[in-house]
Amino acid sequence: MGFEISAVVAIFFVSVMVIAAMSYTTISSSNELLSVSTDEHYSLVNKKLQTDIQIVDSSAIIHNSTYQLSLEVLNTGSETLRSDEIDILVDGVYMYHSTSSATVIWTPETSVVLNIYDLSGFGGHRLKVVTENGICDYYSYNI
Repeated sequence: MGFEISAVVAIFFVSVMVIAAMSYTTISSSNELLSVSTDEHYSLVNKKLQTDIQIVDSSAIIHNSTYQLSLEVLNTGSETLRSDEIDILVDGVYMYHSTSSATVIWTPETSVVLNIYDLSGFGGHRLKVVTENGICDYYSYNI
């Protein structure tokens, strides 16, 4: 009977060691994933804090019942942005736009001109320009 107890204790000991090794591996990989995601979160927050834009000027060209709006937007932050990742909403509706610059890199203290075509509706409008980091600026205009 002494041998059987020793065998059971040995089996329990080996089982505990296997479970501990598997638990350590799982916890270690989870901790690494958490660490990486925390680093990415702080990087995104830092980029948001360093991003700022300002709509400087606008001009409209009227074509019969539609018009084209050109916006000059200044990168007033310290983060380099991409002009092709800007979203524009006019009266809450997403609008396709193009840029007049040949490069998509938008460095600090430089402007980019955004053109929005086939707009309709005369009177007062509210415009929102949103950067890739989620920072935005608002602008009101009348046609």
